[in-house]
Amino acid sequence: MVDKYDWGKACRFFPGFRESPGVQRTAWALMDLYNEKVHCAFPTRETLSQQLGSAPETVSKWVGMLKQGGALGCAPLHVLPADSQEFIGRSARRAQVYLLNFSWAIDVLSLLDEYTFDRHQQLLRKVIVRSPLPSRGDQVVTSIGNQTATSTGNHVATLIPYEQTLGDTLEDKRGSEGSNLSVYTRERAA
Repeated sequence: MVDKYDWGKACRFFPGFRESPGVQRTAWALMDLYNEKVHCAFPTRETLSQQLGSAPETVSKWVGMLKQGGALGCAPLHVLPADSQEFIGRSARRAQVYLLNFSWAIDVLSLLDEYTFDRHQQLLRKVIVRSPLPSRGDQVVTSIGNQTATSTGNHVATLIPYEQTLGDTLEDKRGSEGSNLSVYTRERAA
């Protein structure tokens, strides 16, 4: 079951809202004002304007962006059941309520789950590194001063000190192991 907090999380993740902090703040204000009993948020535009510290016209623009993105619906107060109208306690003809679109949030959160899973898989693949250095028995031969680290699957990576260059490392290997590895360096223009 998706609740108003999940809806807020979906608004924070949704690509269409990432570039607009005002839309994000409006979504979080509506989330905070959402009432479970009547299944909507019902602040006036002026109330939102005061909470967000922005002009009412700007707040209307942000609400429009939430509607355009599919996260929010608006309905006139008079279409709600009589008990909900009584609970809200306003009778203005132009009064409206804000309906959080929970089915939209489910779709966006499933995209977030897919993104998180894919990113986790990429990180797992990124860690696995095979050592280019030969091994003797169960020990890897490394250049002087280098350490090795073993990753998942018993793959070994050589940790090269910061001050040591790739050319130094390959030179050490070429000299000690007779390797055919090479490195090309560019000369600096004087």
